[in-house]
Amino acid sequence: MKYVSVIVTFNRQALLKQAIESLCNQSLPPQQIIVVDNASTDGTAAMMANYQDEQLHYIRLPQNVGGAGGFYQGIKVAKRYRTTADWVSLSDDDAIFEPDYFEKIAQAAKQHPTIKAFAGTVEFVDGTKQLDQRQRLKNWTHFDAQAVPELDYQHDFFIDLFTFCGCVINFDLMIKTGMPRQDFFIWWDDIEYSIRLRKNSEILNVSPAVLVHHTDKPRSDEGYQQNWKEYYWFRNRTVTVRELGRHRLGANLWAMGQIVERGIEIIRDGRRYRGQRGAALRVTTSGVLDGFRHKMGANHDYMPK
Repeated sequence: MKYVSVIVTFNRQALLKQAIESLCNQSLPPQQIIVVDNASTDGTAAMMANYQDEQLHYIRLPQNVGGAGGFYQGIKVAKRYRTTADWVSLSDDDAIFEPDYFEKIAQAAKQHPTIKAFAGTVEFVDGTKQLDQRQRLKNWTHFDAQAVPELDYQHDFFIDLFTFCGCVINFDLMIKTGMPRQDFFIWWDDIEYSIRLRKNSEILNVSPAVLVHHTDKPRSDEGYQQNWKEYYWFRNRTVTVRELGRHRLGANLWAMGQIVERGIEIIRDGRRYRGQRGAALRVTTSGVLDGFRHKMGANHDYMPK
């Protein structure tokens, strides 16, 4: 397996350095590492200027186009290396690969030549598995999915959905499927893309291939705190359901039902939403309605601080 790695980064200089080093230290190293910088302001550009490796291609974007735009730009550049590589890996700056990650993926690709998309096991820093990164669909109308149970990680298994956290995709499959959507800005761009990939290939998770995801573990004991990314979750899922769902009427009803469902949830669990009821309903309504209006790209009311 010959592959190119794309990393998208924004204001995480120290983690980015670890991510790059984890790729350089692979037992099966990439042909090229492409770092897409979403206009970081934390000194990332200065750090990257110190890298002299000709196998590292650094792209600094003039503005933050979100993870979706970053991966779109990274894949465009990655395609230039098709003469020397057949595969591309996608990850954020907080994904740190174990040294044999891509060797394990390559072994599986050799054993399954008809499969053109792979993923590996994602773990939190404490070693527990982040199960929501690999999922199976329960239906193809509004794309309800469930995380693969931990017991399945004792062997390789097939999935329908993955995040852009250590996925490895064959260039031929990418060309057949098309590009990820850069207009999603952030969230659901990887889910939407894996839905389209899944129509053209099975996706195999190679369980012994492990990466460590430096992200916070979710807590169920906290009250609701609005996350600006929620807007994009509702908008982008609405667009995906309406465009790719198998039953248009059912997809539209489901999308509008998200507003009603959030309203009921606020009433039922008032203590959790105390002081945030209006914000929770507003972000849901804005996301769903903008999905119907096809109002895409960055929404300046919902941006990182």
